[in-house]
Amino acid sequence: MADASIGFVSLKPICSQHVKSGAAFAAAIVALLVLTGSMLSAQIPKPSQPDPVKFLNKYEIVFNVIRSVLIDSGYNIELEDRKGGRITTKPYEFITGSLTSSEVDKVALKKDTITGDWIRARYAIEALIEIVTPTETMLTVRTKFEGLNRDIDGTEKWVPLESLGVIEKRIMGKVSMKLMGNELQYNDKKGFWDKSPASPEKRPNPYPTRPPL
Repeated sequence: MADASIGFVSLKPICSQHVKSGAAFAAAIVALLVLTGSMLSAQIPKPSQPDPVKFLNKYEIVFNVIRSVLIDSGYNIELEDRKGGRITTKPYEFITGSLTSSEVDKVALKKDTITGDWIRARYAIEALIEIVTPTETMLTVRTKFEGLNRDIDGTEKWVPLESLGVIEKRIMGKVSMKLMGNELQYNDKKGFWDKSPASPEKRPNPYPTRPPL
């Protein structure tokens, strides 16, 4: 009688091989999803508000300079509180029409839950000036963005948007140029102003120092 075990193939190695292949495939899918998510998150701009900057100038000087910068940039002053250290501008409508959505994406973040069309966008600037010492002043610049959204039923409403910090950095740079003669350097990777303003006496010597004889 022939041995019944002859020709029998064990299923254990085959099952083990399939399990390993399935695990490797699942790991590859997970890695692909993680990589895709990382790429998408890298493409989405993140808010990067500039930190308040301390200038080595008297309060009145900084107040007058930020006011002058706002007016020279074409903004209309709505509130000027010299005692309270606050300046606000009237809302400035910077885009209208079919390009509103794409232009807003350059300076602010829209809420994903909002549907319909973006037809207008505006922002107002707020400058806060604080006395640190009689010869030092802290300046903070913030913007309030709003977008006019038209829903599919025709209703329209102004929706708050989150600033990316683009306008704030631009204004702060102009103030620095007037006060210091050079514009603040901003590091986008770190998300803060790269260096604090220094007085002219503390600036590094641009010329090499002669070695001692």
